[in-house]
Amino acid sequence: MLTSAFNLYALPHLRQCQGNVIHVSSLVASIGQKHAVPYVATKGAITAMTKAMAVDESQFKVRVNCISPGNVLTPLWEELATQSGNAAAAIKAGEEAQLIGRMGTEAECGLAALFLAGDASFCTGVELLLSGGAELNYGHKSQTS
Repeated sequence: MLTSAFNLYALPHLRQCQGNVIHVSSLVASIGQKHAVPYVATKGAITAMTKAMAVDESQFKVRVNCISPGNVLTPLWEELATQSGNAAAAIKAGEEAQLIGRMGTEAECGLAALFLAGDASFCTGVELLLSGGAELNYGHKSQTS
């Protein structure tokens, strides 16, 4: 996954047209996730690479940002929920992980990308958490009890 984010064959063109790069990372790059070290490490590398590339590409006026979604109801999410044995319960748990009580949509991810590509013309090196507040609200998290 990191290799595909790093292989920016379009970078020479983006430098010429002063374009922008939008990577997709994950909320778990910032907050971690149980039993997911390789996935979290890869997403963390994408987030870090975004910031480093923003520095390097600024001389060419190329902006580099990333979107870090939390739970987004995608066909893959639905498939994994089905494999859990109780799809409705899995989806409900996913919804309840966000402060706003629902998962994000693919359309919302697209709108975030449009924002970063267009209106956010003064943003570079930004990690946009598209999470419904999943990272907020300090509370019980002990794994020992």
